Amino acid sequence: MRLWHSIAQQFRQPSGCFGQVAGFLFRMNREGIDWTIDLIEIQPTDHVLEIGCGPGHGIQRVAGLVSQGRVAGVDFSETMLQQALRRNAAAIAADRVELRLGDASKLPYPDNSFHKVFATNVVYFWKDPVATLHEIQRVMKPGGRLALYVISKEDIANFKVTQTGVYQLYTGDELAGLLTQAGFHQARFVTKTERLRTGICALAEK
Repeated sequence: MRLWHSIAQQFRQPSGCFGQVAGFLFRMNREGIDWTIDLIEIQPTDHVLEIGCGPGHGIQRVAGLVSQGRVAGVDFSETMLQQALRRNAAAIAADRVELRLGDASKLPYPDNSFHKVFATNVVYFWKDPVATLHEIQRVMKPGGRLALYVISKEDIANFKVTQTGVYQLYTGDELAGLLTQAGFHQARFVTKTERLRTGICALAEK
């Protein structure tokens, strides 16, 4: 179990050689990332934040949609951040993308900064999800939209890596309940059948 706990911690905060491999494994999440981005209907003038940007695929996709706004991303893995910086180097040089080392529980942005915020496969690792959602709400503009993607609880629960105490697994109802508890409006969720799993995306407005 100690080995699985170490692996779970690496998925939470990739580093070293495993971090390089994790960047490759995260490509498996692209379908969920793209679907989540589609659901929040990003507009060219939006200011958009991705929490847990990983190797930067989501940031790259959003940067292609936002022509007059701004795109930001945070990740608390230095290894992931470096991969995202390389992937998005041209957009960063053009001052259209900003990436920072940061934690969802203490975001490095002013109040009312973003129209859209999204996170994929990171909610599992929030130690105090309601407090973290309050922090996310702080940086969102009034009427802003939030999307949180996870793999369905029933599909992921049997993996040993998720049985280590590092992951907190959620159903769609549980995620929507957290959003409501944190003060978001119109909390709901949708599902999508993916390869070998079901994706859940919880949506809400500030």
